[in-house]
Amino acid sequence: MKAVLILYFLYFLHWNEDTSTSIYHAFSSLCYFTPILGAAIADSWLGKFKTIIYLSLVYVLGHVIKSLGALPILGGQVVHTVLSLIGLSLIALGTGGIKPCVAAFGGDQFEEKHAEERTRYFSVFYLSINAGSLISTFITPMLRGDVQCFGE
Repeated sequence: MKAVLILYFLYFLHWNEDTSTSIYHAFSSLCYFTPILGAAIADSWLGKFKTIIYLSLVYVLGHVIKSLGALPILGGQVVHTVLSLIGLSLIALGTGGIKPCVAAFGGDQFEEKHAEERTRYFSVFYLSINAGSLISTFITPMLRGDVQCFGE
């Protein structure tokens, strides 16, 4: 989604480059700040498992709202902008619950006597995360060029 977010701002919401860049960086910053909040929620209130579950639902809801905001048939410019910003805010909040908890939750599954397996788990986990990010960065723009939606 982030691979085409600025294009969405520029060509669908018709924001200028400065606004698009500012909102993009604000969203990215929020995605890196909210894990502090997610970690605090997990450590002091809900625990890792419930934090992952609840904030994953917030994350999915954010993507649904963001997707609704991209439907040309749904409202006008103001509706698209409001839905997009609400969606991005929920995505950032959901990210905050997932990032600090998922890796730690996986690591908690190993006892001390399985330190080598735990090391392998973290290596494969972070390889998978980064490989998925890399692949999606290439595939998303290709899909943008090949897939037609609403006649555009």
